Amino acid sequence: MRGKVRRTAMLSLLSTIGFLLMFVEIPLPMFPAFLKIGVSEIPALIGAILFGPLAGVAVELIKNVLHFLLSNQGGMGVGELSNFVAGSTFVVVSVFFMQKLKQSKINFWLGMTAGTTAMAAIMSVANYYFFMPAFAYVMGMSVHDIVGWSQEANSSITSLWALILYAILPFNLIKGLAEAIITYPIYNRLRPVIQSK
Repeated sequence: MRGKVRRTAMLSLLSTIGFLLMFVEIPLPMFPAFLKIGVSEIPALIGAILFGPLAGVAVELIKNVLHFLLSNQGGMGVGELSNFVAGSTFVVVSVFFMQKLKQSKINFWLGMTAGTTAMAAIMSVANYYFFMPAFAYVMGMSVHDIVGWSQEANSSITSLWALILYAILPFNLIKGLAEAIITYPIYNRLRPVIQSK
């Protein structure tokens, strides 16, 4: 019973931290303005490393629900849904591989590489077929308008496929790498705890 209470309290804390980190975003040069790099998946990664992939998904869900309810500024939840899908894919795939392999520094990086690759691939497809059209619809725009905005940052973006290839795909690869680098020292601290389970 005490273990369940402790786990619930920890996941609640991680979800709150993840929600707050959603406000810490940095624009990257050569990328459209709506793509800003953040580190809000790190608490979900920590939760998943400690308690399993589903715990990480729970953190992703709670932080995005909080963001939608408390600070959504348009988009009808499309941004939060996109963040949830991206974050959950990254966390689940990364930690799944880490759990299947023996806990070690090299396997941490193998897991992060798998998670980053999966997130970049899935979000490329999801943005093309769902998120970009959905965002354009709820904002009363067309996908062509979004492509036009994006051209201001990168002249190579002339179509939705080009937006995916030159912006969405590399952005998610950079995002996964940045979060892996920041999580690594935390993972090193947690590894003895994980191995003792």
